[in-house]
Amino acid sequence: MDFVDFNTFDKSSDGDSLLPQPQPALSLTNIESLSKRFTSNLNTNLSRILKSDGKQDKSQTINENERTQDDSIAEKYAQMSLSLLSKDKPVDDSVEVVNKSDSQVPSTNTLTTRLSRVLNDSLSDSHIREIFTHLEEKVINDDEYVTELIEPGVIGSMTRKKLRGKIETELIKNQSLILKEYAPLVKQLKAIESRLNKLNELNKSTNEKIIKNYQFSTDFNNQIKHLIDEQKLIGLKKSLLISFKDKFTLNEYEEFILTSGDLNEEFFTVLSKAETINENCSILLSIDNPQLGLKIINKSNHIINKARDRIVTYTNKTLSNLYSLNQKSRLVILHQCFRYLKTQFNYFSSIVTIFSETRSKSLVDEFYKQIQCDIDSNPSKSDLSRPIFLSAHDPVRFVGDLLAYVHSIAVNESETMNSIFLLDEIEDQKEREEFKSIIQDVLDKILKSLSRPVKSKVESIISSETKLSIIFQIFNLVELYSFMFDKQLKDAGNFVDTVKNLVKTCQDRIFMIITNRLATIRTSNSAQLELNLDLQPPEWIIEFYGDILPIVDQMTTETILNLPDEESSKFLKLIVNEPIEVFYQHVKDNKLFSNKLDLLIIKQNFLDLILTKIIPINLLSNKVLEINDMIDGLTQELIEYELQNILKNCNLLDYYNIINMICPFTDDFFEVSIYEPIKENKLYSIDGFVKTDEILQNYLPNAMIEIQQELLKLNSPIVVNEVVNSSFISLVKFYNKLNIINQEYLDFNFTWSDFDLATLLGIEDAYVKELEKSI
Repeated sequence: MDFVDFNTFDKSSDGDSLLPQPQPALSLTNIESLSKRFTSNLNTNLSRILKSDGKQDKSQTINENERTQDDSIAEKYAQMSLSLLSKDKPVDDSVEVVNKSDSQVPSTNTLTTRLSRVLNDSLSDSHIREIFTHLEEKVINDDEYVTELIEPGVIGSMTRKKLRGKIETELIKNQSLILKEYAPLVKQLKAIESRLNKLNELNKSTNEKIIKNYQFSTDFNNQIKHLIDEQKLIGLKKSLLISFKDKFTLNEYEEFILTSGDLNEEFFTVLSKAETINENCSILLSIDNPQLGLKIINKSNHIINKARDRIVTYTNKTLSNLYSLNQKSRLVILHQCFRYLKTQFNYFSSIVTIFSETRSKSLVDEFYKQIQCDIDSNPSKSDLSRPIFLSAHDPVRFVGDLLAYVHSIAVNESETMNSIFLLDEIEDQKEREEFKSIIQDVLDKILKSLSRPVKSKVESIISSETKLSIIFQIFNLVELYSFMFDKQLKDAGNFVDTVKNLVKTCQDRIFMIITNRLATIRTSNSAQLELNLDLQPPEWIIEFYGDILPIVDQMTTETILNLPDEESSKFLKLIVNEPIEVFYQHVKDNKLFSNKLDLLIIKQNFLDLILTKIIPINLLSNKVLEINDMIDGLTQELIEYELQNILKNCNLLDYYNIINMICPFTDDFFEVSIYEPIKENKLYSIDGFVKTDEILQNYLPNAMIEIQQELLKLNSPIVVNEVVNSSFISLVKFYNKLNIINQEYLDFNFTWSDFDLATLLGIEDAYVKELEKSI
């Protein structure tokens, strides 16, 4: 520590202490800075003390320079103290008295370091106050010593040096005591130091070993990594080779299965793998060198083709011997063959074609044996095969037996196909539909071979037959079997179409027979000669309807022969309208019927005959209405003819024509004034009507008998009655209205009234009803 000279510790005049107030705790990180600050503050305080002391000698004031010199000396000694503390020297040698000749004071680094540690400790204000209090006690206890201490001269300097020495001695003692307390710790620290040195040496050797081990492990790890990379590369190559071998090659066992093994589930699995390999080779063909892919493809194609040939051979062999399918295992293998060949259209198509041709040939041969077998030449064989014998007297039976035989064949073939393809055991709906389509195709091809011979045989029978009844029975059989084939074998479209064509053939044959028959009648002289003055229908229409109408009456369908509406209408026209046209043509060409009444009667009788024939048949109801209209038309013509004849016989025809020229009579309206122009006619006179009245009285009583005699050849009594009544009623109406006109313009009345005339003609009741209708 540095020390300065203290002059006095007097109190100031105002009672305040001249010493500085306690400062806050210093951060004594550096003992040199502490000494400087301490010296500076101490000098300042001493200056203040010296200035404030009013009792100082004036000499002291005068010798200010000398005091300044002393202050510099004190500061120098303080610096020397600091230098001593800063040197690294033992504590015992740290205190040495030096003179003013600026001799150097040895210092100890150790002491400085230790003091720095002590002084660097943070001191509280109380601790600093205690230190200075203790110092103050040492200084103030001896007033003489204090006086010497603050003496500015040499004595003061020596006193202060002694004080410093005491303080340093006491400080050293105190520090020594403290250091003694740390001696065991230092001893332990030295032991720790030796151990730490050993640890450092051990650490160093360990680090060297670790570095060596690290370098070794790094090299080792690099080598291992390199080996692992090589192992991965080799493993990758191995996996690629294994995958390549698995994806692109077949082992010897698999090749043996495809070329020589049994056909089973494993066979088709290996075949699927071989086809997959063949498909995957497209990848190998895309590389720079496609030779490997070509080589694999050639090899796999050779094996696959050989396996396919085995499947085709097995399938053909099995299908050629259907009895072998009794074994369930063989049937299952055949089904698997079908599933595979289904994807190979060419192979499957060839198998189906071969199988269909074989079955077709067998069926056709059997069919011809049935229809051409000579029972007389080989009765035992005929009994064994039960052939279809064509009876010359019963073609209907032959056609029925023939169609029944063909139907049994078709049903058997259908069941056989279903059993071959296991259609009932397939659960997958899509696969079921696919195999159902295959069955349809096969069945159609098999039955197609029978279409031509069956059609040819039945058509030959139909074309050679001329009887409508036989053709109609054949038509019913063919139509029945057409429905049966369509229901059970609708998938075999070709054969079903053939049977339907046979139905159409029967219909066309019936059309042809009727058309030819009518054409024959149209040109037949004998048919024309059947017409005579008895005015009766010819015999040929009776025979014609005797053959056709029983057939039509047996039909239960909605249309004739189950034809479409248009075709049915043509048929009805053929059997109803065509005969009428033929008859009308014959009547027209016959010169016997020059009289209109005979012509109307014979037509009326012909239509009446047709009506009586067709009226019981439901299918001809429309034609019944049409014939009725035609009969009504002829009836009106007869009525008009008879009315004209009666008017002519009664001398009323001219008047009837004159009145109709003016305005025809109607039941709804009659006005006498309209007919006034009749007066201008020369025939309209009283004399003429008088004569007419006489004629009426002579003719009308016998008119009924005369008309009935004329209509005697008319076969329908209803028509006769309608013609008589209608003509007489028209006559009475005209008679009545003419009589009214005569009363108005001639003042003339007929002898008989209209009711008298109606009673005379026997139509009074009918006339009254007619008048009631007109009211």
